Amino acid sequence: MQDLIELYRGLDRKDECILNAIFDNMWDFEYVPVHAIARECGISEEKIELALKKLGGMRITENKYTEYLGASFTFKGLSVFSLKRLVNKNAVSMLGNIMGEGKESVVYNAMSERYGEVVVKFHRVGYPSFKKVKEKRDYGSLHYTVLTVRSAKREYNALKKLYGYASVPQPVAWEGNAVVTRLIDAKELFRVKISNPGDVLDMILEEIKKMYARGIIHGDLSQFNILVNSDGVWIIDFPQSVDTKDPMAQEYLERDVKNVLDYFERTYRLKKDLKEVMKYIKDET
Repeated sequence: MQDLIELYRGLDRKDECILNAIFDNMWDFEYVPVHAIARECGISEEKIELALKKLGGMRITENKYTEYLGASFTFKGLSVFSLKRLVNKNAVSMLGNIMGEGKESVVYNAMSERYGEVVVKFHRVGYPSFKKVKEKRDYGSLHYTVLTVRSAKREYNALKKLYGYASVPQPVAWEGNAVVTRLIDAKELFRVKISNPGDVLDMILEEIKKMYARGIIHGDLSQFNILVNSDGVWIIDFPQSVDTKDPMAQEYLERDVKNVLDYFERTYRLKKDLKEVMKYIKDET
């Protein structure tokens, strides 16, 4: 956390302009050329090169000579850039401690003058993940951090579509690889021993049904991204969500439901028929 804040404080206006230029052009270049950055910032190429050397030393940018000198974000740099934008739009006022860290994200608690206690999730989908996705989708020669931005945007859009209809965190803002949501005071399902597993399972299945009715399938649902407390259940983590019209939608839905049913059978010896539950969720009963 301290490292991220120190990098944030170490940026000047010229650095911010360079990072904005890289973000604006990362959809067209794997490494954004110095001349494109210079044109957007109104600064000479020589000064841009010096600034990139500094940003590279801070591990904010990845600079590379191909046919030209160009730059892309590191994941740390993309996170600093995203944090800067969130602060500028008053979505985040203070970054707190790390709440959780996995292969594809780092989650911080934070404060917002506008929204109170919030959660900031920095997506960091890695190069191996990008290679797998690139085999299925045409990303051309784009830098792999593009996938990270798209992952964050997909999650934010899913939450916007679901909030008010299903029990999901309230989405506050999205910038770059960061998604901000209101804090939910609850624990992951796998961390608690519940006294009414049948009721909780029914609530979870009802939320899956509501999401399906809104055209969204979670895509990676398990006991690790279901929150519970005395007030109910919430579903979190939507970077792998898919539309119900997706060709793989039914396979993803069945996998989500099976993950939940398997957990309750394994942990609480509570069994439900997968086919019957699928009919209920798709309103085919």
